[in-house]
Amino acid sequence: MLKTRTTRVLIVSLLLALFAAACSTGDSDDTQVDGTTTTAAPVDDDTTTTAAPGNDPDDTTTTVAEDVPRTASYTGVTEGTILLGVAHWDTSVFNFGFLGDPNGVADALTGAINDRGGVNGRSLETVVSSFSPADPAAMLASCIELTEDNEVFAVLGGLRGDAAACVSESNATINLGSQVNGQGELLERARAPIAGFLSVGTSVEEAFIAELDATGWFDGAARVGVHYDGEATADRASAVVEGALTDLGLDVAITLNIDDLGLTEDELENRGEIMRERVRDAEIDRMLIIGAAATGYVTYAELDLPLAAPDSNNLTTAITSGIDPLDLDGTIAATTGLTLGSDSVDAATQQCLDDAQAALPEARFERPGAGVVNTAEDPNYWNYTVLLCRDLDLFVQAATAAGVELTNDSFQVGLDSLTDTSLPQFPFVSFGPGKYNGNDTLRLVEFDGDADEDGEIVSIGDPIDLTP
Repeated sequence: MLKTRTTRVLIVSLLLALFAAACSTGDSDDTQVDGTTTTAAPVDDDTTTTAAPGNDPDDTTTTVAEDVPRTASYTGVTEGTILLGVAHWDTSVFNFGFLGDPNGVADALTGAINDRGGVNGRSLETVVSSFSPADPAAMLASCIELTEDNEVFAVLGGLRGDAAACVSESNATINLGSQVNGQGELLERARAPIAGFLSVGTSVEEAFIAELDATGWFDGAARVGVHYDGEATADRASAVVEGALTDLGLDVAITLNIDDLGLTEDELENRGEIMRERVRDAEIDRMLIIGAAATGYVTYAELDLPLAAPDSNNLTTAITSGIDPLDLDGTIAATTGLTLGSDSVDAATQQCLDDAQAALPEARFERPGAGVVNTAEDPNYWNYTVLLCRDLDLFVQAATAAGVELTNDSFQVGLDSLTDTSLPQFPFVSFGPGKYNGNDTLRLVEFDGDADEDGEIVSIGDPIDLTP
């Protein structure tokens, strides 16, 4: 039944949208900390060699530390070490994401950083906690394990709901990384710095519509429809989306919002057909899907109607839900990083892959793409290595800028100073006071439904810089 299928798609879409946009996490089934740490001999002098923030890690720069002795300046910080917690999404519970041992990856990457001088003369140590991202109790347990039992200085990686507030509010611990949403109520309540890589506000929708127009996607369009995945998305984006379309001289002929359908319980089972009929009756010739686009693809794919939606991750979700790839052929979407198999691997990403491969010579590091198999018996370490690489890169940049006297307050100053930088797979990144979702990268892609049995996402443009 459509209702059951759509519910399944919504669940999978949420999980993929939260972690697959950046990369996936690995395969431990243990929801408790596995106590592995990485250490290196602390640097004793006041001169350290560190990678220049946001640049090629091979282009090292020697910097003289502040004329301040290293002390046990804060929780998780000693004279010679910084203890980091790694919150690891165990997606193997959903039978996907068998992406290697997170402890091994954390040891490899932090060990390499330490070998290059650490952070202002301190080496990094890690403790990893794995949990199911669909289990609130497990996430809360991980927060307690990392912040209260291990007293880490910062948590890398995202927890959701009460667990997220547990880190940054209840325990006043820094939380940053690929699954952290640095805005809204969580930011308002936080008592420690938080930062993530989502795109802020409506910048993606605005840029996406402008780029669609530049490609000629709207050429010949008479009546455009807009689908929102719910009231929250419509409240956030509808004025900007519909204003941008109006400015292009386009008639917004119909707006569909799942939460506003006003259907009875029985009718909900047939809502897909009801929405398709509304689109037919309105004689729509272009359809924009804003929000969790997988449900929009499930609804409209069979209409032979040009579709466009900002988040390319939802294309994969729609295909796994049973949509014929040919029904989505030509669909335009966007990525928020350089993640396609055809993209060149940037220097920072390659350095992390090299470091991990050197430390884990028996592990498999294969760039994801068509035909790349990922199983529990043969996990692929590529994605999780890149994800943790990015989280660590942001921490190192902000902590280096914070100076020798490392505290929550100095880290906040360091984070706010990163107004124009880059991170692995994200060429355009910026933070600053009030802006803690830092990714400013956007690039249009197109779905080729005939590329192989599951189709293929291909680039149709260069990265776009959304830095304010």
